[in-house]
Amino acid sequence: MAPRLHVGHVDKDNVGLVDDPLAIGLIGASPWAGMFTGPALAAGPQTRVTGVWSRTPDHARDLAAQLEVPAFVEIDALFDACDAVAIAVTPAAQPALAVRAAQAGKAMLLEKPLADTVAGAQAIVDVVHATGVGALLTLTDRFNPALAPFVEQCARLEPLGARGCFISGALAAGPFAHGWRLERGAVLDVGPHLLDLLEAALGEIVDVHASGDPLGFVSIACTHASGATSDASICCTTASDSRTEVEVYGRTGAAFYDGRARDFPALTDALRRDFVAVARGGAHPANVDRALHLQQLIERVEHQLRTT
Repeated sequence: MAPRLHVGHVDKDNVGLVDDPLAIGLIGASPWAGMFTGPALAAGPQTRVTGVWSRTPDHARDLAAQLEVPAFVEIDALFDACDAVAIAVTPAAQPALAVRAAQAGKAMLLEKPLADTVAGAQAIVDVVHATGVGALLTLTDRFNPALAPFVEQCARLEPLGARGCFISGALAAGPFAHGWRLERGAVLDVGPHLLDLLEAALGEIVDVHASGDPLGFVSIACTHASGATSDASICCTTASDSRTEVEVYGRTGAAFYDGRARDFPALTDALRRDFVAVARGGAHPANVDRALHLQQLIERVEHQLRTT
């Protein structure tokens, strides 16, 4: 998990770099909202947080105080105070809130997974397409400046296959070891990150074969449309060091991506910049259609784990 970020203040000498920062309302006051989403967006200068709304008012007040912004009792009042929203809630809660925000005309920064079911994810995709609002998924590696050189290197390798892993102890103890994460396990939580990285390296995954325990260790054999294959290992209950890695092997060499070696100021700057661009009509690979595709893969993996 990301280290805690601290709210920064825009240097008045440089404020002209962004004449009109995007006004963002924060929906949800989860641990992730307090550790990452809220502080990252409040740091600016491309964005500013205008307030917090949560289904739990006490949590909204606490996070609002941390960010030095108002807490809203009514979500419609939050909509009136912003041009876009960042949603940081449980997967089950995200679809209804995203539909409401999109219908209010708000661009959305959405959490992964998009929902707790494919049907929920489809509902978000449908409303985004119907309303035309911008929507960006918080696949954090997509904003890591180190990803693009890795993907470019992979393309030159004539890739044959890859292996990747997402290993941590986040579900063993700490702020994330509760609720839906312990009910569904690591595949729903971090599977989107790892599968997306493997697709960035080798192209679309068209088939998966999984074994293991979502609250233990899961192995996934992936087949890509290119004909390449990859192996994904997921575990979030280990006491070992955290790792997010992808190794790609090709006819002309190999490439390695270390997702833990992140420059967080650069990553959050890219996240803010990309969200502003998407909110204003730009395209991005971390879009809701990709999110739906990842949700479909996750559903297939979970189904196989339940039935084998």
